[in-house]
Amino acid sequence: MKKILLTAFGMMFIASSAFAVSIGLSGTALYYDASGTETTKTSNQLNEKSDSGLAPIPSIFIETEADGGGIIGLELIPYGAKVADFSNARTDTDGESDTSDSTDTAGTNKGDVNFKNHISFYIERPVDVPLDNAFMRIGLNSVTIETDETLATGSTYGDERVMGLTVGLGTKGDMANGGFYKIIGEISRYQGATFEGSADSNSGKNSIELDDFTTAGIRFSVGKEF
Repeated sequence: MKKILLTAFGMMFIASSAFAVSIGLSGTALYYDASGTETTKTSNQLNEKSDSGLAPIPSIFIETEADGGGIIGLELIPYGAKVADFSNARTDTDGESDTSDSTDTAGTNKGDVNFKNHISFYIERPVDVPLDNAFMRIGLNSVTIETDETLATGSTYGDERVMGLTVGLGTKGDMANGGFYKIIGEISRYQGATFEGSADSNSGKNSIELDDFTTAGIRFSVGKEF
């Protein structure tokens, strides 16, 4: 994470030395809709789960004008942003009355799902629609999906980095202090991933297969040119 921040600020310094750049902050009301399947240790029981909800996502960005009046930019979520959580009670599935053995799955499972080190490279181009100062935004995203869990099975899961694509439509206006604002509606589609759980004493592992998932958001940004 520290390297990513240093790289981003290094790019900001280099860009500001050579071109006029804009720097700003964004806040997004993000709607997510995801589903996946868990395979439990040696029992191979399949547990399907889907979830949707709304999460606030802050970010920082740097951008500069491109030829033809468009914008090229880089946006970063500077820390792990929580997008979902879960809590579910599970009964014993290994067929034994003793719920303390290593293959047991009984108990309450809790955890958070976070977007971590989310980086988006985007372009914005003016479009001719019935909206003042309208533009289309296309972004290529890279994000680490981080899990932070407390599971009755004793498993822990690693993190996975996936890619995504964003398409949005927005409008831009000037502010009284010399800055600018943007309002953007956007939809993103991300790759799925496979999360392997830690092995128990019998070398059994849970695994979670996350399907490709979609997010939609309303983004409000403010910035200033330097």
